[in-house]
Amino acid sequence: IWCELLGLERVGRHDNFFELGGHSLAAIRLLDKLNKAHLSASINDVFQQPSLMALAALLDAGRAGQPQTVITVRADGAGTPLFLVHEFSGLDFYFPVLGQHLPGDFPVYGLPGVPHNQPQPRTLECLARYQVEQLRSVQPHGPYRLAGWSFGGVLAFEMASQLLGADEVVEFLGLIDSYAPRLADQGKARWQGPRALENQLLHNCMSFWRSQGEAGDAPLARLQELEAEQADFASLIARCREHHVLYGLWSSMSDAQLQHYFERELAHGYAMAHYRVAALNLPIHLFRAEQGSDGVSSLGWREALPGQVLLDIGVPGDHRSMMQDPHVAALGKAIGQALERLQPATGQAVHQPLVAIQSGQPGHAPVFCMPGAGDSVTSFVGLAEALGPDWPLYGLQARGLDGSSVPHSTVEAAAECHMRAIEALYPQGPLNLVGHSFGGWVAHAMAARFEAKGRQVRSLTLIDSEAPGEGGSCGRPYTFGEALEKLIQALQLSTGKALGIEPQAFAEASDDEQLRQLHAAMVRIGLLPARSSPRALDGTVRTFATALRTRYQPGLSYSGPAGLVLVDDPSLDLAGNAREQAAMRAGWRALMPQLALWQGPGDHFSILKVPDVFSLAAWWHDGQALQHGKVTP
Repeated sequence: IWCELLGLERVGRHDNFFELGGHSLAAIRLLDKLNKAHLSASINDVFQQPSLMALAALLDAGRAGQPQTVITVRADGAGTPLFLVHEFSGLDFYFPVLGQHLPGDFPVYGLPGVPHNQPQPRTLECLARYQVEQLRSVQPHGPYRLAGWSFGGVLAFEMASQLLGADEVVEFLGLIDSYAPRLADQGKARWQGPRALENQLLHNCMSFWRSQGEAGDAPLARLQELEAEQADFASLIARCREHHVLYGLWSSMSDAQLQHYFERELAHGYAMAHYRVAALNLPIHLFRAEQGSDGVSSLGWREALPGQVLLDIGVPGDHRSMMQDPHVAALGKAIGQALERLQPATGQAVHQPLVAIQSGQPGHAPVFCMPGAGDSVTSFVGLAEALGPDWPLYGLQARGLDGSSVPHSTVEAAAECHMRAIEALYPQGPLNLVGHSFGGWVAHAMAARFEAKGRQVRSLTLIDSEAPGEGGSCGRPYTFGEALEKLIQALQLSTGKALGIEPQAFAEASDDEQLRQLHAAMVRIGLLPARSSPRALDGTVRTFATALRTRYQPGLSYSGPAGLVLVDDPSLDLAGNAREQAAMRAGWRALMPQLALWQGPGDHFSILKVPDVFSLAAWWHDGQALQHGKVTP
């Protein structure tokens, strides 16, 4: 096989594939021939074991081609590792190709797609969460360096956002010829529908044969005939094999491998089409191929993120040839130079979440309140009034509502941030914690951490807060549009007014159009001034959506006084509310057996408004008694 690929008459056992003239394309053709001989290997195997004897030993041992969640491209180096993120197919082809041209004394790792034996995530946020878990298995804490080619750049972007949201430092983010999503996703409809899988196979085959000039005319004609037949996927593969229109590695893949390959591409395409980028608090390095960009300035990133610091670096080649000799050497050099010029990362600006709502009187343990997803601390103004003027009451504002900072991506990071703010204001003494909805998770995490540090928590109050775990509305894989739909429901419930947004048209619209529709509706019912811009919603929407997607699995327990407020959901019937509240009770009591329960009046939002909030305040006072809340001098 080596002799045929390299045009040689003889190859020695210790000869190096690349020293004999092999290159990345030849390595891919080698994999194709190995697959046809029923020998499984990955591109990284060829680069890591480039001699004939070493690769043969790997194949004999059966270790080649086995799925890996993190690929070691270069193990040695004293510097901060660089993580390369897979491109659209999810394969690892470009990791070793680029890795051998990266100068510097640092390890290089590759993050391939989700393995075929696992469900394929359908959102960029879930894909990024998976890859962050793999990355942190190698490097638990920052500073982090990330880069991704094509689709991988967008995925690396979301990974950086989640790492920043966990208060980790990201000192480098490289996008390698990655277009902003709206310029690359081909629209939502492209990635869904009953024949999406078959269409993806046909689309890829047609794209290849169109690039082959006259040689592609006959295969294209056959593919058009196959398209008209509307066969199912298994039959379509058989017909493609029969007419020899599968090319390259696809021709040597099994039917199951082909199905996984295209299912993963569909998942990636769907995720991209439903993803909305938001600015990050770090510079982005864009390594843009100088050929074939069609004159698109900064590949759409400046338009998508007007305030984002973006370093646009031109490199030779087009989107594909930039990863081939000789251009890949120039790309590696450009990335190496960018890494050398890095300034020490400072992380995000310190977030000051604490907002004084009521100063209160000495002798009363202060009350610290965490609002629900995307909500403002002003939602607790009514509670302050109902509790009475003696109680010091503070709200802790979620990060990201200002539209410029990255929201916390974990409950634990938000809790630690809030605790630092409390300790700076009120370094010792007992305190009361209140959490509404998603804020209940943050309040619980804070209570557990304060207790672990020996700080007395006089009371923990959870107001209509789902129990952590499966089955609730939080922690699910919401797309941007689905998160907006949840926000619309919340706004309609809190105001009692219909926004008048048609669901089907809204779901099919682009992210910008969805924001415009939501903004117009909020202006129409008086929630926003007419002179405001749809971008005014960016902070609220981003923070709300981040909270919706956040999972919480408590790592610390809390044994102090705790109460749960239950209220009815007007969208559910009697039986539905009973089921919801039973699940809430059971979930929280599994964590806190000491939990006291109270069935409150009103609904999720009215419980914090007059008149229902006065009933809440009376229950709170009765539950802990006035002297229980006083601080002993």
